[in-house]
Amino acid sequence: MESKPIVEFLMGDEITGFYYLNRADLKSRRDKQGTFLALDLSDASGHIAAHVWEDADTVAKSIRAGDVVKLQGNVQSFQGRKQLVIQRIRPVNTQDEVDMSRIIASIGKKVDQLWREYARLATSVVNPFLRSLLRKFTEDEDFREKFCQAPASRNAHHSYLGGLLEHSVAVCKLCEKMSGVYEEIDADLLITAALLHDVGKVHAFQTGPSFDLTDSGKLLGSTVIGLQILQQRIADIPAFPAELTLKLQHLLLSPQPAKKESPVVEAMTAEAIILHHADQLDCVQNLFQRARKRDKKAGELWSHVIKSLDRQFYLG
Repeated sequence: MESKPIVEFLMGDEITGFYYLNRADLKSRRDKQGTFLALDLSDASGHIAAHVWEDADTVAKSIRAGDVVKLQGNVQSFQGRKQLVIQRIRPVNTQDEVDMSRIIASIGKKVDQLWREYARLATSVVNPFLRSLLRKFTEDEDFREKFCQAPASRNAHHSYLGGLLEHSVAVCKLCEKMSGVYEEIDADLLITAALLHDVGKVHAFQTGPSFDLTDSGKLLGSTVIGLQILQQRIADIPAFPAELTLKLQHLLLSPQPAKKESPVVEAMTAEAIILHHADQLDCVQNLFQRARKRDKKAGELWSHVIKSLDRQFYLG
């Protein structure tokens, strides 16, 4: 059975298909007369809020967040937004033929092309220490496999399989261009840092449908993990300069947003300033492009509110 993509849901649609259950919360009705189940569902195309109104207590015992579910329901409007009202829902079983490529968002066939571009950018570095460092990554097949599968975030920018690779290449190409605009920029240092600035996310996120944080992702965060990985690789390169290590560490720290949308440390070098803004530019552009693809298809002039930015995009 081929499930209709969430992004193509229309008001009044009767839906039968397989979707990923991100959240399932049992709540009291406003009139206190019983309960309902509030769900968040997703597939490779997007998310939708859903509700189970009938026999919610029993249904809540049969499903849980993290399940791929089969459901039947219809698309309705609530406060101007589409929502799915579900009549039947259950976890998938071994007899269900689920196409997981429709459940988990991915860059698909672009991955090979993007990896070739990543490797090209790495080989453009002339500094022998930085070139050796990058080879430690590009010639590591285990790293390549994980890096090409990892998302760049859980549910914000580049939140799909291969998103980390796509984001890293885009940020590096922006840095490559900007390094020629300003004087006395260490292009090799900047390109190296751009390629590695989010490397900790390889171990910070799971690659399942929800892209949940791993234990180390929760306890340490991707920035600390990335610094650990960097230090491990540098330790294998004889006589790697201490000052170069320090500069790389600063570059990995300075673009990373903390909970209040400020970096762990402020950018204090020319290369760090460029990397910080290239990183932010690609994040916001990715959110815009995905919003335009999703919402303009439905004839909207304005996107839905982008939660991570707390604003809408004009699509006209």
